[in-house]
Amino acid sequence: MTKEPLVVGLDVGTAVTKFAVAKRLRPDKEPAIIALGTASTEGLRRGVVVDIQDATRSIVIAHESAAKMIEDDVHEVIVGLNGSHLSCHHTLGKVAVSRADGEVTEEDIARVFTNANPGPSGQNKTILDVVPKTFVLDEESGIKNPVGMNGIKLELEALVIEGSSSPVKNVEKCVHEAGLQIEREVVGALAASESVLTKKQKDLGVMMLDIGAGTTSMAVYEEGRLIHVAVIPIGAGHITNDIAIGMRTSIEVAEKVKLKYGAASEDELDGEGNLQIDLSKVSPEEVGVFPVSYVAAIIEARLKEIYDYVLQELKSIEREGLLPAGAVLVGGGANLRGIVEMSKRELRLPVKIGIPQGVEGSIADVDNPTYATMVGLVLSGFDETGDEDLGVAPGGDSGSSGGIGDMLKGMIKTFLPE
Repeated sequence: MTKEPLVVGLDVGTAVTKFAVAKRLRPDKEPAIIALGTASTEGLRRGVVVDIQDATRSIVIAHESAAKMIEDDVHEVIVGLNGSHLSCHHTLGKVAVSRADGEVTEEDIARVFTNANPGPSGQNKTILDVVPKTFVLDEESGIKNPVGMNGIKLELEALVIEGSSSPVKNVEKCVHEAGLQIEREVVGALAASESVLTKKQKDLGVMMLDIGAGTTSMAVYEEGRLIHVAVIPIGAGHITNDIAIGMRTSIEVAEKVKLKYGAASEDELDGEGNLQIDLSKVSPEEVGVFPVSYVAAIIEARLKEIYDYVLQELKSIEREGLLPAGAVLVGGGANLRGIVEMSKRELRLPVKIGIPQGVEGSIADVDNPTYATMVGLVLSGFDETGDEDLGVAPGGDSGSSGGIGDMLKGMIKTFLPE
């Protein structure tokens, strides 16, 4: 009897590092997270490593915590790539169909991809993923796989996701110094999307919004395809900083106040705005009394700033207010009280909280938007759940189950650094 393989995901967030081990316990069941280790992240700022030793230590602690829950020794991991250095741009390739009878072959696919030339946009840039959007054959767009079709001119529209080389290499160095090997790298926003978005939402038009501690990541889908990725260098950690400044208290106390009393806006307080927060009851070393409405006003101001940037990104791709499936919120910031209603007002879209799907109940409770990226990482390691938008990065293939996605990814690897 073949032993079911283990799939390991490593999500190095600005605030928390998560190390998850997943396994399919039964062939007819979804994968289960059988081990989960977490550690407070040190050495990262806005998703970027600023101290190799501290960041490595966070990974080691999370790994050791998870390792205690299983007998197997795991060292190969699927790593999530995050940070404000990530960006995307579109590319287009055009070729003439080579066969005299006009039938499109795999050779034509290879040539149009090469012609698209998805090279880095700068010297210090690394391509992390190349997502084919659509093929166009003789002006007929929306074609997913043109092999076997007839035409004269073949075009490929694709989305190139890239990051600064140094931050990517620093994450890789931390993983290796923690005694781990990288099986594959996946852009965090895409991993989160795969764990919370449905096919119907992607077809209609939807935005995944991950409000993390140091950054806010967004991925926009339409007609089943990824059309935009962006990372905003502001997150829920900045809200904590604002509260600490406004209440003249420590970051630790400010975080406790945010979690216990915080709301996304004053409108969501339901008449509780005049309730008082006595800091001495949060921490004996602190003094001061503040109304709950004061904290809500601080949180709302920072969230509005984040959403201003999100709206700018949507406007840049002409999708502002035009996503029928709306926005799906994940990340620690998605747990703020009243954030759904506040987000609806600011984004002028339907909004819901994204709960990770695709893993069955297990010893690790991941039924929380905070775990969206981590769940997406482990799901990318199971063939039948692999998506052709996932995992084209140094270190491995996408995990997709075949067809045009695999064909393109084999070509993509030739453009990626070792």
